[in-house]
Amino acid sequence: MSYRNYDYFLKIVQYNSISKAAEILFISQPSLSKYLQRLEASVGASLVDRTKTPLKLTYAGEIFYEYIIKMGTEERKLETMIHEINNLGRDKITIGVPLWRSTVLLPEFLPYFYKKHPLIEIKLIEGSAQLIEGAILKDEVDIGLINLPVNYADISYEPIIDEHILLVGSRKNMIVKEILSQETSGKYHTIDIETLVNEPFIMMQPDQHITKFVNQMLSERNLKLHCRFRTANVTNAINLAAVDLGFTFVPELGTKSKRFPHDDAALFYANTPPLCCALIAAYKKNSYLSQASKILISELQVFCNGFL
Repeated sequence: MSYRNYDYFLKIVQYNSISKAAEILFISQPSLSKYLQRLEASVGASLVDRTKTPLKLTYAGEIFYEYIIKMGTEERKLETMIHEINNLGRDKITIGVPLWRSTVLLPEFLPYFYKKHPLIEIKLIEGSAQLIEGAILKDEVDIGLINLPVNYADISYEPIIDEHILLVGSRKNMIVKEILSQETSGKYHTIDIETLVNEPFIMMQPDQHITKFVNQMLSERNLKLHCRFRTANVTNAINLAAVDLGFTFVPELGTKSKRFPHDDAALFYANTPPLCCALIAAYKKNSYLSQASKILISELQVFCNGFL
């Protein structure tokens, strides 16, 4: 067993236990202990405080651990650059997109993108913003299309677009009919959210970004809305609002999709100034952004700003 295999050391750190790490690695505990002793001898310092349970890194161990992580990042950068050189423009990138964004944005964007960049292959991972951030940190995703704010300091980002969060109401609703009958000088009519405190709302789950934006607006105005029920599915919320089961909120970019029920649902500003959120391309801090990733981000910026 080579002491240069730092994966063994990383497993010991991950599980804070030589015995648990040995079990995960399918090797014997004595073998892993000898590996650690040889590694420490080569470094010239104790890396693990064996008097602690669970095991803790020594100060030298913390410095060595940070070095290993940085070295791994630099190796991945080099591998990516060599891959780009050898493949003459061919590349593969993995993007993480929340399910609703994926449904409304990708059918519009990807035909545009592939027409211009047919040699770039895209792998898609869908899930919550929190799942996508975790996948970025684990190097499972190159770019995540999510809303600010991000939850981890080790994530950097490029802005894609600032968009409004709009109120959605059924065209059958009497309040909606009355407001739509009035003149407006703006892109959308405005509904004073205070006039809707007794109306039912279909809200997203508490941990979703759109809920946090809406709750902040309500807190600033000391308001509380009547939540009929919650859903994690934005498409579901829109469709229920369209049949007049309640009002809901939606990021503006998704309303430009051909799949949005414009015949049944109307869009409004729900605040003055309008509520906004930022869509970003998130990636791991200090990681190497491949040329294909840079192209994707640039094309998203152009497409999304033209879309609105």
